[in-house]
Amino acid sequence: SSADGRVYLWGFLVQQSGDSAPIYHEFSRFDDLDDSAEAALAADAFTWLRSVVETAPSVAVYHYSGYEIAKISELAHREPDELLDWAAAYAEEHFVDLLEIVKAHYFGVSGLGLKLMARHVGFSWRDDDPGGLNSQLWFAEAVHGATAEVRAQARRRVLEYNEDDVTATNQVRAWLRAQ
Repeated sequence: SSADGRVYLWGFLVQQSGDSAPIYHEFSRFDDLDDSAEAALAADAFTWLRSVVETAPSVAVYHYSGYEIAKISELAHREPDELLDWAAAYAEEHFVDLLEIVKAHYFGVSGLGLKLMARHVGFSWRDDDPGGLNSQLWFAEAVHGATAEVRAQARRRVLEYNEDDVTATNQVRAWLRAQ
């Protein structure tokens, strides 16, 4: 999300059964968003998610912290939209918060955040300084950077960071399953 709390990017890493490599899907808008644009972007993401849910035998969405469910619920309460209502209900029922699982079984002197846990299981981000607050700065630069090149570079950085975050979540999940 941006510094003003608007969700400008929904990213999903789809792991098919079998040995196929996971596929990253992202839905993003690199603009200053208002309520309507934020809801429209969410609708794009959840239209896609619902199509996956309706065509797959079983789907669970793994995430790390309660932020995603809270934002989906907030959007559904704010915007009168059947799709967002569906997304909020689906998130409550089928999203799995790995942070809650980690907290129930582990103690971390320095915390149990995704960056720490993912590094513990051997994952590393492409960016030298990954972090949610940094991504907000990169988003601002992607929208308001001085040149088209600066904006494009910042967009790539944000998208790579998000892809790394969902990949890290997947690796923490794999590690937890192996324990």
